Amino acid sequence: MMDDLLTPASEEVLDVTALTRLIKRQLEGSFNQIWVRGEISNLRRQSSGHLYFSLKDAGSQIPCAFFARDAARQSFQLEDGMEVLLLGNISVYEPHGRYQLIAKIAIRSGEGRLQLEYERLKRKLAAEGLFDAGRKQSLPALPRRIAVITSPSGAAVRDFLRILQRRGYRGEIMIFPARVQGKGAADEVAAMLAHANASTGFDLIVLTRGGGSIEDLWAFNEETLARAVAASPLPVISAIGHEIDHVLTDYAADLRAETPSGAAELISSLFLNACERAEKAEIQMQDRLATAITQLEQRITQLHARLQVIAPARQVELLSMRIDDIENRLLRAVTTRQGKYQREVDALSGRLLQHHPRRQLELAQQMIATNIVRLKRATQHNLQARSETLLYFNKRLKNSSLQATLDRGYAILQADDGRILSDKKSAESEKSIRARLRDGEIQLYS
Repeated sequence: MMDDLLTPASEEVLDVTALTRLIKRQLEGSFNQIWVRGEISNLRRQSSGHLYFSLKDAGSQIPCAFFARDAARQSFQLEDGMEVLLLGNISVYEPHGRYQLIAKIAIRSGEGRLQLEYERLKRKLAAEGLFDAGRKQSLPALPRRIAVITSPSGAAVRDFLRILQRRGYRGEIMIFPARVQGKGAADEVAAMLAHANASTGFDLIVLTRGGGSIEDLWAFNEETLARAVAASPLPVISAIGHEIDHVLTDYAADLRAETPSGAAELISSLFLNACERAEKAEIQMQDRLATAITQLEQRITQLHARLQVIAPARQVELLSMRIDDIENRLLRAVTTRQGKYQREVDALSGRLLQHHPRRQLELAQQMIATNIVRLKRATQHNLQARSETLLYFNKRLKNSSLQATLDRGYAILQADDGRILSDKKSAESEKSIRARLRDGEIQLYS
């Protein structure tokens, strides 16, 4: 028995790669989509965005990988010492022969059901394209009227307004009051969102409230509100909670502000930048206008100096003299040309009398009458000649016809089958012969 173990058959021996692949198939097929709870340690962030760490508890640890695409969809940053729940698959990394957990979703321990629901809704809406960057609107460069949907008694709106005032924002802010926490809060916010869009004159909508637990912020994770934000005709900024808080309206909105104060700084910066550009444009316009005025004044001075040199009054006198001279020359030329034209008219009048159209018309009428007479005679002569020719050919045609031949006493002999008998031999071979005469046929028998 020992000898058999020490001398295995060649087909029973596995190389390392084959064994590793066999283990990989067994593990990956048995541990798919599993939840694991533990504490993060030895967290490494790669430049590619991938995360590598160990998930441990009091008795053991397992290597984990969180690839960039999945890690970017999480609502919080993983940190060493953080206790989390991970959803993933067991995989074997063949080059090292080591198994590891490939994480897909991470949930902070203690958030439980709501965090799972948050991740489910986030994946669902993302799959529908609700969070795509291509459907987001640009913010207005100069937002003059802003609708703020929030609790009017909250600290967030006071911070928001205070920063706008401190930074010199000179637009109009209108508060659309709504509950931002508790049952029915999402519906109130969505109703105020529709009301703001239906109102006229607003450039921007801001959803804001202070920080809190996931339960406190849950209204902004409701699917109905996320869809309403994504469908808003006006651009929407979502400024909910603190920097580490992420809600679904952050992804559905056209822009996420990390805090209500951050939203106020962003809006005031847009306003101040637009004002600064307008002031710069005004200064540039004034500079260009001043430069243009200076150039025009210089041009006027130059023209005035040239005017003094040119002496327009003297030029006018000289031009008047030239005009008089040209007028006299023109009158002489007109008189000479008029005399020439008059002589040509007189000559043409004489020729016209000699070749008056009425005389030409009379001659033409006489010629037409003569030609009509000649045409009639020629037509009659031609008609008579053609009639005689026609009679001649008609007569020849009649004389040459079969009937004319029969009229002269000839007969046509035919066999019973209609063949014409033209010689004696063919006639003798027939039992009966038909003879066609001038006025009919007779039957002859041999």
